[in-house]
Amino acid sequence: MKVIDDWLDDKLTARQMVLGFVEDASEFSMLAGALRAEAQAEGYSQAALVAACGGDICSYLMQITQRSTVSIAAE
Repeated sequence: MKVIDDWLDDKLTARQMVLGFVEDASEFSMLAGALRAEAQAEGYSQAALVAACGGDICSYLMQITQRSTVSIAAE
């Protein structure tokens, strides 16, 4: 089993295209729920995922999306 941080990086890389089109907070919430379910199905605890996301999965996804958008715009 991978370390949760590596697992999370892999999942976010795989979802990078989808995250770029999310605009509404409720959509981020749905994605956070899906990510939570995937983590649990793969043997990671919800607490480990929340910790890897800095305490809030939904907010973490929003921040990642903002950083991705900014770095793409800069290129």
